[in-house]
Amino acid sequence: MSPRTVAAVVGVAFFLAGLLIMLLPLTADSPSGLAVPCGNSVGMGFDEVSAEAEGAALVGICERLREVRLAWAVPVTAVGVLLVVGSSVRRRRPTP
Repeated sequence: MSPRTVAAVVGVAFFLAGLLIMLLPLTADSPSGLAVPCGNSVGMGFDEVSAEAEGAALVGICERLREVRLAWAVPVTAVGVLLVVGSSVRRRRPTP
């Protein structure tokens, strides 16, 4: 297998892993012991009203959880994109 193919496969794996990390749901524990859904790292699935009903601090906790997950999911996805793009770039061969 050529180095370009390996880089492309690894790049696709990083890209898909980064997307999966971004889309997995987050939860925070409320003071009553119940798990409160915080949505995913891009904010889908978060109900601020129900989180605030469990505890006012849970809204901030959910925001912090989303920020932390997004802070390391975006670089993983970006490395995957760079590897795929880099493996698809072809060198020009000199013409005789």
